[in-house]
Amino acid sequence: MNRLMSLLLAAGYAMGQAVFLFACHPVRLRAAGGGPGLVLHDVRLFGLDLDGFSVQDTGRAQGWVPQLVFLVLCSVLTYAVLRSAPPDARPRLRTVLALLGAGLLAAGVAELVGPALDPRSPLLLPTSGEWVGRAQVAGATALPEQYALWSCWLLMPSWAAAWLLRRWTPVRVLLGTADGAAGGAESPAPAPGSTVRRRDVVCAGLIPMVLLAVAGGAVLRHTNVRQLDQSSSITFAPELWLPYHPPALVDRWSGVLYPALRMRPLATEETAGWLATLVVCLVFLAVLAAALYAVVRWVEGRHPVRLFMNCWYATVLAAVAAALVESGLLQGPWAAPREGAGPMGLVRPFEAALGDAVRFGAVWGWATGACCLGVVWVMTRRGARTRPRVQEEQLSHAE
Repeated sequence: MNRLMSLLLAAGYAMGQAVFLFACHPVRLRAAGGGPGLVLHDVRLFGLDLDGFSVQDTGRAQGWVPQLVFLVLCSVLTYAVLRSAPPDARPRLRTVLALLGAGLLAAGVAELVGPALDPRSPLLLPTSGEWVGRAQVAGATALPEQYALWSCWLLMPSWAAAWLLRRWTPVRVLLGTADGAAGGAESPAPAPGSTVRRRDVVCAGLIPMVLLAVAGGAVLRHTNVRQLDQSSSITFAPELWLPYHPPALVDRWSGVLYPALRMRPLATEETAGWLATLVVCLVFLAVLAAALYAVVRWVEGRHPVRLFMNCWYATVLAAVAAALVESGLLQGPWAAPREGAGPMGLVRPFEAALGDAVRFGAVWGWATGACCLGVVWVMTRRGARTRPRVQEEQLSHAE
């Protein structure tokens, strides 16, 4: 899509979000006939909090800076995704998913900015327990992520209208197709053997996530552990009675680690609970592998930054897919319940899993993109070195 059309769509999208985020709460207060201290009921759309992320207190930086960060970052990423879209303005699934990933990435960054602005928080990066405590105090969690999930569809009407009116002369001028040229055609067909190269790139992109899963993303605090055998000798080992507590280093980074991304069972964990966690981990890795393969195939031969960012989006979306599976498994008696989530907690299971997943993808998704980009660079350099030798051999055979 050309620069002007992408700029118009991204600007309209950002303007609509800005109006909603900064005007929704005051309008609701005025409609309810109350003052600033009035507590409004939650408004939900398809189970997602509709206005929980809107600006409610402009007197504190924590009340409006995360929203501003989200607007700026989401606008820039949306423009970049639209620029990489095909020139015919037709809404395609891969572009819609990239827009969703860009919005969730911006939401994850905005959520991480909030605690850094809180003067009551001693740490810039809260731990997993501190995130749970903040969610219990607020009565909700993952508000930026929930807003990003439903607000990404605000762009669809204007985008669909541009595609339906693509034969109208003013729209053809905006699309850059008034002269009949397609402009910015699709990337050329992949060369023979590119399937093997794509598979190598995908395997390289999975390395950071597999390392995190094997090395110990076991930060999930739960009480679903084996009970002490009454016939065994009496012992006062704390790991048999207390919930699992991760090591100090893991606990320090637990706020940006996805609890379900682990392949090793805890010492006293029930087998069914570990298998449920392993299913979530395998779903994450499988979805990430499929997404990376599609990304590498789509951006092959294009700018390296597109590959890097799309791999980052793929990591965020794969984590969200795992969160959907995890939120379903948390409802069963076999799962290891999250602290503060579930029927007896103040936080819904999906919201707790969604917040952990998006924070994880926002912080560690760059590693997936860097690995894929590094492997592509190595393959390109190797191909440039071997190409002259092949040409020399062909010329020698021809002589």
